[in-house]
Amino acid sequence: MFRIRRGCIVPLVLGVALVPGADAAHAQKAKRRGGAVREAWPANAERKAPSTPLVRWLARQVGPTTTAAKRKTRKANVAFAAQSAGGNPLLLIRSFDIPTSDAAYGRLADASYTYDNALATFAFLSVAAKSQAEQLLDQLKALQRTDGSIEYAFNVKTGTSAAQVRAGALAWVGYAALAYKKVYDSTKYDTVIAGVARYLLTLRNAAGLIKGGPDVSWVSTQHNLLAAGFLRDLAAKLGTRGTLGTGLSYTEVNNAANTLGNAILANLIVQEGPLAYFRQGVGDPKIPADVQALGAMYLQDRGDGRAAQVAAYLQQRFYVAPRSVPGIGILSGFRPYSGTGAPDVIWSEGTIQASLALDRTSLLGLSAVAANTAATQIAATFRSSTGPVGADRDSSSEEWGEYHTWGTSAAGSWLLIRAAARQLLFDS
Repeated sequence: MFRIRRGCIVPLVLGVALVPGADAAHAQKAKRRGGAVREAWPANAERKAPSTPLVRWLARQVGPTTTAAKRKTRKANVAFAAQSAGGNPLLLIRSFDIPTSDAAYGRLADASYTYDNALATFAFLSVAAKSQAEQLLDQLKALQRTDGSIEYAFNVKTGTSAAQVRAGALAWVGYAALAYKKVYDSTKYDTVIAGVARYLLTLRNAAGLIKGGPDVSWVSTQHNLLAAGFLRDLAAKLGTRGTLGTGLSYTEVNNAANTLGNAILANLIVQEGPLAYFRQGVGDPKIPADVQALGAMYLQDRGDGRAAQVAAYLQQRFYVAPRSVPGIGILSGFRPYSGTGAPDVIWSEGTIQASLALDRTSLLGLSAVAANTAATQIAATFRSSTGPVGADRDSSSEEWGEYHTWGTSAAGSWLLIRAAARQLLFDS
């Protein structure tokens, strides 16, 4: 499942790999960088809590599921470096806000996808929650291996990780560290950025595309879009004479971004009459919503007119009209996939991404009203004690993945990112 995208839960990996002893698979891997992690609120109760309810909820998702009484007994500024395999709790964000009565609570309550941490970093940066962003980046830096790699999922209670490294999750980490560098003009996480960039370049295949990881040959469109965007933005930040780390130059990064972008357009986009869409991967015909949203924004940044065609495809093929959801209210939004057999669920994370993509491509004449309404409805499902819903109904299958009505950190992060991006968009 994960080899394609992070949108759904991967129960096999989280249920089996993230247990004590799982890190034996890492015995031959490069060492972790290690280092101290400065705690933010609420891990450090002496630090100021964010003023916005959704930001406070997202901040409370960091660290293991513990009681308030246990939190009070912890010392401030404890290092959660996880320099060795397992054994230490982690200051990473819990991906799901699962009711304790749910059968999956024991399996997934302390699961943390690396992607969700990078995304939450973006969210915290978008609302100037600097200490929250630094806490996550400090922990990711400590977990990064000296070859630049980071596993794609962790258990925040035990410190154990999945065995696999995946290009998409890694690109998100690079993007997040680069965002911090842009916002604060800081070199604090340059080793993270350089390590990610170098590692991604080692995953290129003969076609110029990036493989899903070092242990596989398959290629994910989403992974390549993210890697290309990250490398492009890194080149822009470096400037024509800039370097990063041990000699990572503008020329090398810029050439890699352009070559990868050209390979994406040559291999992964499909023209369908007046519309266009991105397939899930090389040899994989599935059509995911999040890939269309990310792809449309990537094309627009390149000045490629097919951005409007992909955005129109997303709007026409994935949208679900408003419907009543028991216990939640009225929701509309976007399905995670288009096509026969795809789950009939409104997927919050993909819906918010679609809203953001359609906002941006509305500059090309597309209407994003319905998508914005859908994102607003999802935002209304947030309560101070529970996160915004991950989907409007439960659905689980081996082919399409697992979707639930639990709160998800990704939905909360995307809501914050969307709010900041829309403000910048419409004020410009």
